[in-house]
Amino acid sequence: MTKKTVGEFVYHTALLVLGSALCAFSVNAILVPHGFLARGMTGAALIVHYTHPVLPIGALYLLMNIPVFALGWRFVGLRFVFYSLWGMAVYSAMLHIITVPLAIHDKMLATVIAGAISGTGVAVILRSYGSIGGAEILCVIMHKVFSITLGAGSMILNAVVLAVAATLFPIETVLYTLVYVAATAQVTNMVFHGLARRQAALIISDKWQEIALELTNVHRFGVTRISGQGGYQGTDRTILYSVINRRNVSALKRIVLDRDPNAFIALMAAEDVTGVEVGNQPHW
Repeated sequence: MTKKTVGEFVYHTALLVLGSALCAFSVNAILVPHGFLARGMTGAALIVHYTHPVLPIGALYLLMNIPVFALGWRFVGLRFVFYSLWGMAVYSAMLHIITVPLAIHDKMLATVIAGAISGTGVAVILRSYGSIGGAEILCVIMHKVFSITLGAGSMILNAVVLAVAATLFPIETVLYTLVYVAATAQVTNMVFHGLARRQAALIISDKWQEIALELTNVHRFGVTRISGQGGYQGTDRTILYSVINRRNVSALKRIVLDRDPNAFIALMAAEDVTGVEVGNQPHW
């Protein structure tokens, strides 16, 4: 095993541990004391735990994931399955270890806070090479086999869990759980896509060579040259295109305007950037 491979394993394990700890904390510290349910496979485990409290939640989650991983081994990439198996073990352990309740008496406030904590945890886990098993793997399988989007797959699985819960628990419990699921999804999108949000810059200048040289060699910004023509006179122009982190916008503008005060700069939001060492990385 190379040093790079070891480093990757440590990094992605750290993400899985942090994300699992947050998700487990939201379940045991907030949801369980109020008798609420959760999303996906955790929700299914809580249904069994509430109706037949024989095994702890972590053990139930582990057992219910066995058939899921059998399917995942066939349909999903081995690296994703390996890290998800590791993530599932970590999450199950966290469900067993983290048992400190958080004293929040207002039920609506509890669901929102639990959703915020869980959503942050899910977003952190999604940055890794794996998942914590359960619904995430089923969503990937549904996407690969039936071309169902990950979001739609998650909605289907959550709908099944909530439909079963509606036959076994008071409607208030189901509605509070629905608020928790919605809050989790919203925070997950905000955190996950926020980490991949960048600014795309278009730069037009007669001194484009000097600007490109400093952007690439001094500040290590990626720059692409695009050939274009002016719409009025038809003059050939070179347009510089760069996707940068939002915190680097001021530096880019300063570099460009120092070289050419008359340069044209257009900044656009790049909401979800995927690429080498930039933004979100597809891993399954």
